[in-house]
Parts: sequence; C-alpha cells; structure tokens
Amino acid sequence: MNISRQCLFVLFAAGSLCSMAGAETVTFENLLTTPDSFYKGETSQINNDPWVVDGFEFSNRTTFVGYWSGWAYSNTTDTTTPGFTNEHSAITGGGSNGAGGSVSGETYALAFGSGATINLPTGALIESVDWTNGTYPYLSMRDGDAFATQFGGASGSEPDYFRVILTGYSDLNATGAATGSVTLDLADYTFSDDNQDYIVDTWQVNEDLTPLGNARSIDLTFQSSDSGQFGINTPVYLFIDNLQYSVTAIPEPTAAGFLALVGGVCALRRRR
Repeated sequence: MNISRQCLFVLFAAGSLCSMAGAETVTFENLLTTPDSFYKGETSQINNDPWVVDGFEFSNRTTFVGYWSGWAYSNTTDTTTPGFTNEHSAITGGGSNGAGGSVSGETYALAFGSGATINLPTGALIESVDWTNGTYPYLSMRDGDAFATQFGGASGSEPDYFRVILTGYSDLNATGAATGSVTLDLADYTFSDDNQDYIVDTWQVNEDLTPLGNARSIDLTFQSSDSGQFGINTPVYLFIDNLQYSVTAIPEPTAAGFLALVGGVCALRRRR
C-alpha cells in the first residue's frame, strides 16, 4: 500500500467514525414477564418515581396515596370492561405489531394526564411512534359513563373531539424553548358528514414525530370537547408502542482536528 492510499484509508476510517448513525426502536417488551400485568410506580406513598427504558425517562408520580399520573407500562388485554379499574388496557387488546394490528400480550406504554413527560437521551432524534386509545376512554366516549358524555350526543351529530398535543422542548422535563408539536386525534366527531366521525380503536403506526425537532423532552397536553369546571371529563389516556428514534454522532472538535491533522500529514508525505 503506497502513502497516498494509506492516507485515503485513514481519512475514510476517521470520516466514518464521525458520521455514524443508527435507527433504534423502544418496544417496552422486556419490562414485564408476567401476562396481564402492569406497572405504574409505587402508589402506596407520595413520590416521584420515573422509570427508564433504553435511555428514555418516563415521568411517573403519585400526588396522593393511590392517585398516580405520568407514564405506566402494561400487557393487559381487556377490551370489554368499562371504567377506571381497566385503565391499563389498550382497546386493541395488545401491543402494536407495527402494521396497525395488535399481538395479545405485547407490552406497551400508557400516559395518564396532561403534563406526562418523556426525557430523551443525549443525541436522540425522535422519528415516529405507534399510538391508540385505551379501553377505558374508548368505551367512555362511545357509550358515555357516570362522568363523561357519549360522543356525538343522542343525535350523533354533536361536534365532539378528543386529542392530545405532543410538544417538544429544548431541555429536560418540558423546560426551555418549544421545538415543535404534533397533534394526535384520538376521536373526531367534527365532520359535517357524521359517517366520517370516529374514535380510534386500532394502532396508528409510524406517526411522524419529526416536527418535534431536536427535542430533549416531550410533554403531553390533552384537549376534549367534554370539559367542565373541574377540567376534562373524558378519561385522559394515550397508549403508545414502537417509539422510533435515531442517534447521529456529530463530529466533535477533536475529531475535526484529527481530520485536519491527517490531511496535513498526507499532504506533507506527498510533497516528500
């Protein structure tokens, strides 16, 4: 190998180190080993107990004994029991298989309440997510319950809606500057044609989250047409799976200096 080819090889290797990128997916699959189980933190005492998977930190807190908010994870499969006792089940009966269907028993994550946050690991760029409704909010919107009204009303024509806004922030814990937002419509009865009204009951796959930009954290805000003096009456849950992100290694100053040094050495050797 002559000097010129040696220099090219070293430059190629250094450049590869500086531009490495990879796509990753948070599937939540390794978090539970027992079927029909869930985890939502220690609710027997007031605490702030976030949990972490693949470097992503999901908020979880108990504000008073028995009452939690933030993120949990679950593999429960009950699609028929109404009410908050079945708050951990996705309406699909399982996690997302990435194709709009579900696989019974797969683990997924669920958020309860506005203000639930996700902190991203350094260098992670969020790309997409699969999402759906829970059994509890789905049945509440479809049929109504003791706290919430049936979407569409008696006539079926009331312009009801239920959505969650994901907002990215430049710093951890939903602080700093907003970097972008994405709106997920969990139910929409605002169409002029009632036949187009819907409540989401399948996994919506590969939802584009790149509008969140270079976010270090993500915050959730729920909105519903069924709201009163005490806030939203619709059960405020979002279920997610297959959180996709990429990690790109940005050249550090030392790497740039190394490339410049190699280039200088190669030029010097060629002049000899």
